[in-house]
Amino acid sequence: MFFHLLFILKQLNSKLKYSKLLQSKLWLQKLLCISLLGFSFVACISHANAANPKILVYGDSLSAAYGVAKSQGWVAFLQKKLADQHYQYDVINASISGETTSGGLTRLATTLAKTKPNIIILELGANDGLRGLPVKEMSANLNTMITQSKKANAKILLIGMKIPPNYGPKYTDSFSNTYPQLSQQHQVSLVPFMLENIAAKPKLIQDDGLHPNVLGQPMMLDNIWPKLQPLLKR
Repeated sequence: MFFHLLFILKQLNSKLKYSKLLQSKLWLQKLLCISLLGFSFVACISHANAANPKILVYGDSLSAAYGVAKSQGWVAFLQKKLADQHYQYDVINASISGETTSGGLTRLATTLAKTKPNIIILELGANDGLRGLPVKEMSANLNTMITQSKKANAKILLIGMKIPPNYGPKYTDSFSNTYPQLSQQHQVSLVPFMLENIAAKPKLIQDDGLHPNVLGQPMMLDNIWPKLQPLLKR
């Protein structure tokens, strides 16, 4: 697919007028990016051992190693920790920076069918909160994703988030309470706040003020591991 798109691009260079060429190039570049993203995700799945149980990390930039090398993200540390402790799980990271619960819901069914995870770490909602999207819609999306994951026979670890009080206490409290409510409703494990002991410490956060840096990444795993370990089998 990649080389086919490059060939088409070269053909356009020689045959189209500049204005049309520019429009076509932009369209193809977008298509190329989508194709490469899909290839990356498929490659991630293909490297998994079919005999091993799988953990699907399904989140946003907090799980996509935003601003740090993939090898320095908490998901990479999780794979290493599993191996060090002799858990034979493959970790598949299907997280996308900027993802909302609506976007996550749109692609979850396909992702579950492709990966067939034994455990799903569901880490979404932060972008809903930062954008001030309706909490009811966020809750409904998470509720549906939990239900779909259960139907796929996956154990669920729900990752809770908290947001700054920009939209007022009513919105902030409603947002934060969504995660324990869903955890109780569905009887699934919950990490109350992924950024506990991280968010308020500038030395652990990147310059954007949002994402953990290389020092904060392993601490996210420290917050997740105590709730994940009981779901694991040797």
